[in-house]
Amino acid sequence: MNINLNQSQARNGGIFLIVLGVVAIFNLWWLVPAAALGGAGVFAYRRSRTLGRTGEAVQAALWGLGLAVLYLIGAIFPGVLLLAGASLLLRGREQEADVRAQRVIGQITSRRRTFSTPSTPTSVTIVNNEQPSTSETVRLR
Repeated sequence: MNINLNQSQARNGGIFLIVLGVVAIFNLWWLVPAAALGGAGVFAYRRSRTLGRTGEAVQAALWGLGLAVLYLIGAIFPGVLLLAGASLLLRGREQEADVRAQRVIGQITSRRRTFSTPSTPTSVTIVNNEQPSTSETVRLR
């Protein structure tokens, strides 16, 4: 059996296995349905948005992420009523909501990039006036 994985598939598979291992070690199985709902909402949002269906994308994100949060707090029935009301109020305003969501996502990713940007390395000069023995320390300037 020959399985050829490209770089993206290998990375995604590795991440999935690591997350599954963490869930098993810490017994976080109760978190799996909420993560699946949230992931489905994000996946549907990204897919619909790339197809140019912004209204459908925003509604999918609202329902997917909303149901994930409701599952976590244990308020499914009253929460579905709240989500339905929010969904109706959002009708016709999906474009504005998408612009706001993209702005927030942009701010979060720009903050993350500034934290992960490596700083410029400082130069270290080793002054070696004489040959140090094994018990001597090399002086740094």
